[in-house]
Amino acid sequence: MYALNKAQIIGHLTEAPQIRQTPTGQSVGDLNIMSKSSFTNAQGQIQMSTSFHSVVVWRGLADIAGRFLKKGSQVYIAGRIQTDEWEDDQGQKRYKTRITADDLILLDPKMEQPAPPQGSKIAGGLNQSEIIGNITRDPEIRQTPNGEQVCNFGVATNYSWKDRTGETQERTEFHNVVAWGDLAASIAETVKKGRKVYVAGRLQTRSWETPDGIKKYTTEIIADRALALGTQDAELGSPTGAAASTSVSIGTPEAAPAPAQETASVVPENPTEVPEISYESDVKPEDLPF
Repeated sequence: MYALNKAQIIGHLTEAPQIRQTPTGQSVGDLNIMSKSSFTNAQGQIQMSTSFHSVVVWRGLADIAGRFLKKGSQVYIAGRIQTDEWEDDQGQKRYKTRITADDLILLDPKMEQPAPPQGSKIAGGLNQSEIIGNITRDPEIRQTPNGEQVCNFGVATNYSWKDRTGETQERTEFHNVVAWGDLAASIAETVKKGRKVYVAGRLQTRSWETPDGIKKYTTEIIADRALALGTQDAELGSPTGAAASTSVSIGTPEAAPAPAQETASVVPENPTEVPEISYESDVKPEDLPF
């Protein structure tokens, strides 16, 4: 394994699960989950964010979801971020980002529990994503009308598995990342296309209309932490091999997770055409997801 693609959410179902059977008899289900979580904006203020997530569950997890979950059920989901691509009836390419669940935990108690007071530090849900991969395009930094710095860049991660015949299959996921404030400035100054990075943040989805009136969506990771990987640590000296690769922090002094092995230096461009963030109006970090 040489990449990380992990998402964790705690939230409530906005509708009952939709469970169906594939032609081969496997159970698969779609869950729509709303999560409320807090984050710190570029001004250091604590903000609440409401996000909506599409989740797909397979086999045993789908059976459990169909039996025990209903609209309003609270769940914990852990899995990987996956973007599917297809063509609609007009031949237009469409994309949808979902979390493919590896774990599902039912959180509803047998007896009703009182909700924490509004604004409590233990209220809300979880919306957390982590990736390790290669940057697919140089970070682009801009300023909003109110002077905030914002940076956009892409990261590619790889995922491999064995199919029913035992053959190893591999899939590349492309992630759009947005960073704000000092973190945005550090990223733009430090990393370029092809560099391996660790990014942690929350998932948010925004929508826009094309000139011909078609509504499209994109899901982005709003970064609150990033690490440039594969660099020499001055305290330890030069790495002695690929396994000795270390990392340095972008914007934060905290320790990084263990770096993955190096991938190929040539990374394909992100195929998803996503418009730039519009700054015609006064855009603020807390306005996300746009």
